Amino acid sequence: MAENKLTETIKSARELCIFYMQQNIPVLLSGPPGVGKSECWEQIAKQSKRALIDLRLATMDPVDLLGLQSINNGVTQWNRPAWMPKVGSKEPCIILFDEIADISRVMQSAAYQLILNGRAGPHELGENCYRCAAGNRREDRAAAVTMSTALANRFAHVDVRSDPEAFIEWCNANDIDPLIPGFIRFRPALLYSMEGADLRAFPTPRAWARVAKCVHADASLRFRLVAGLVGEGAAGEFEVYMKGLNLPSLDEILANPKKAPIPKEPSSKYALSSMLARFATRQNFAGIVSYVQRSEFGRDFETVTALDATKRDSTLCDTKAWLEWANKNNDLHL
Repeated sequence: MAENKLTETIKSARELCIFYMQQNIPVLLSGPPGVGKSECWEQIAKQSKRALIDLRLATMDPVDLLGLQSINNGVTQWNRPAWMPKVGSKEPCIILFDEIADISRVMQSAAYQLILNGRAGPHELGENCYRCAAGNRREDRAAAVTMSTALANRFAHVDVRSDPEAFIEWCNANDIDPLIPGFIRFRPALLYSMEGADLRAFPTPRAWARVAKCVHADASLRFRLVAGLVGEGAAGEFEVYMKGLNLPSLDEILANPKKAPIPKEPSSKYALSSMLARFATRQNFAGIVSYVQRSEFGRDFETVTALDATKRDSTLCDTKAWLEWANKNNDLHL
C-alpha cells in the first residue's frame, strides 16, 4: 500500500495538531486503523488539561447533535443534548469526532455547522470547545466512506503512519511490557502490516499493546493468544523471538556489571536493551551504563539503551553516569 507523499508520525502529528488547536482550526487526523489516532487526541487533552468529549457520529442520528424537540407555549424548541458542555461553561474541552470516515452523508451534513462554527442549530459550544476528528482512509481497507468536499474543506488534514520509534517511546511512557518494544526494534516492519491480513487480526501498534498482556502466558497458549491479536504470521515470528530469549536478570547485571553474562543473539540483545531502558533509575543507571558499555554488548545496543532510558526519564540526564557517557559519545551529537 503506497503512503501519501506527506505523512507524519504520531509524535510529529501531535505537534501540528497542537498548533492548529491553538489557532482554533479544526483538524482531521487520518490514517490506518490501530496507529494511535484517538490516543493522540487523548494525550493532547491531558497535556493541555482539557476535558475530552469523544463522539462517535457513526452511532448517532442528526437529532443527537441538535437535541430532541419539545413544545413550550406553542413554540418548537431543540433541547440541548446531554453531551454538550453546559451553557456558559468556562472549562476548556476537546470534542473529538472519532471514526468520522464511517458516517453517512446525512450525518456529514448534520456535522457541517458544528465542526466549522461550533454551533448545532440554536446551541453554541462556546469558545473554549475545540473541535477535531479522527478517521481511517479508504485505502486502508477500513469501513471508510467518501467524505464530501464540503465536510473535508472544514478541516486541516494531517495523515499519520505507524512509526517504530514513536511506538517504542509510547510503550516506555505507558508501562507496556519491555518485551514488546524489544521485539519491534528487532522486527520493525511488523509494527504495522496488512500483508496477507484477513482483515481481522493483523499487527498494529494497538494490537501489540494488547499482546503485552499475553507475553507471560503459559507457552502452550501464548502463540494462539498472540495470533488472535496480530495474525498467525506475526505471531509465529514473535514466538520464535520469545523462545530464543536468553536474558540475565536485572539483579544479576547490577550485582556485577563488568562480568554479568551478555547474550549473543541479536533478538536477546534487543529485548535486554528494552528491559534495561525501562527499569533504569537514578540509583542503578551507573551500573546499567557500565554493563552496556562492554564491547560484547555492541555500541548500537548501548546507544539505544542509553537514549531510550533518558527519553523515558529525563532526570537521568542529570546523573554522573549519563554525563560521562554523553561526553564519551559526543560524536553522536546528542
